[in-house]
Amino acid sequence: MMRNGDRITGEIKTLDHGTLTYKTDDVGTVMIEWDKIARVVSPRYFEVEDNAGRRFYGTLQRALQDGRMVVAVTSFVDTLDIAQVVRIYPLGQSFLTRVDGHLNLNLTFQRANRLRSLNTDFEAEYRTRVRLTRLRSNIYFQNQEDAEGRSRNSVSLDQLRFLQDRWLLVASGSLQQNEELDLARRALVSAGGGRFLRHTNRSEILVAGGLAFTNELFTASSATNSLEAVLSGQASYYQLDTPKTELQCLLTLYPSLTDLGRVRSELSMSLTHEVIKNFNTGLMVFDNFDSRPPSDSLAKNDFGVTLMVGWTF
Repeated sequence: MMRNGDRITGEIKTLDHGTLTYKTDDVGTVMIEWDKIARVVSPRYFEVEDNAGRRFYGTLQRALQDGRMVVAVTSFVDTLDIAQVVRIYPLGQSFLTRVDGHLNLNLTFQRANRLRSLNTDFEAEYRTRVRLTRLRSNIYFQNQEDAEGRSRNSVSLDQLRFLQDRWLLVASGSLQQNEELDLARRALVSAGGGRFLRHTNRSEILVAGGLAFTNELFTASSATNSLEAVLSGQASYYQLDTPKTELQCLLTLYPSLTDLGRVRSELSMSLTHEVIKNFNTGLMVFDNFDSRPPSDSLAKNDFGVTLMVGWTF
């Protein structure tokens, strides 16, 4: 039941980022802002998480008053404040219903100088009760008449294991290539842990740290191996009112432990704005920095700004 008294009958798909996704027989799948919900009831079995990182499992039963929800199993019940609930996941969902993500695309062609560029940004997430698997990929290619082409590509696979009290374990593997920095290949494997400092229906702040093993190959040089520390911070903000807006910022530092004094950094920021349902426009900013590349002739910094059109699934 919503705060304005309307009742909607259907199947709860998920609650995430302050939006309840609901499948109905009459109007299909609808998305409702969580702060508009007064009561929620379902006989299915759910995992419910609050903003303190606590998890509850059971069916959703009727509470005695609006603004509260009851998570019940056979032996006991937990009564929660709806405003403190940040995630709801039905247990036993199929694989496809647990996959979320986006695909952004920017394509440019200029006849005057034969400029062609393509930039794609892809992300898909699959979540189970205690794990999140994330696949990310970014592809950039530019070609211009009478000029060398430029490409920048990356792909990464992350595994997050959620613990109690908003703590988590993180493992990641990635491959990168960047012609602007003369980077032919960088393979990286890292592991560590982190904690959500803030986790609400409107914002998240995550800090993490760990160690990374890196294999790098720059143009005109031999491959090298190194051990690096990993320090990262990620912040996200969600505007729930239509049209939906999302702001994300991720900064990762890699101080080298085998080449003391060398520090790499990767910064990415994105701002997306919903145009129509599931379709967005956005602005992406990135900056890659290396304080000590293998040669003084190589660039230390690569940055850019991209306007994107995207689809969320």
